[in-house]
Amino acid sequence: MEDFCLRTFAGRAADLIENHVAASSKLAGTDIWCQAAEDCVLARIKSLRILGGLPRHKAPLSQTARTERLKTLLQLWANGCTCAVDEDLFADILNRHGPVRH
Repeated sequence: MEDFCLRTFAGRAADLIENHVAASSKLAGTDIWCQAAEDCVLARIKSLRILGGLPRHKAPLSQTARTERLKTLLQLWANGCTCAVDEDLFADILNRHGPVRH
């Protein structure tokens, strides 16, 4: 089951990366892409077994930094590195979206 979930996240990440490249010239597309990417990250956070919780005391990221970090993380996931974690990005998303229910 866990292997299936990891492949699902990797596939979703690959789809988002491919769509970002195709729509990179559209500002509205970037906003929509970022929301979809954040939803993917939130879903991944829900599935992770993290002991001690995630750090939420990190400084907020700028929109540009958030977009670049999302792109980098999703590229890692799409390439099979599904255990990659970006603590700063996770903290930023969690602080803006509220706690994640498991």
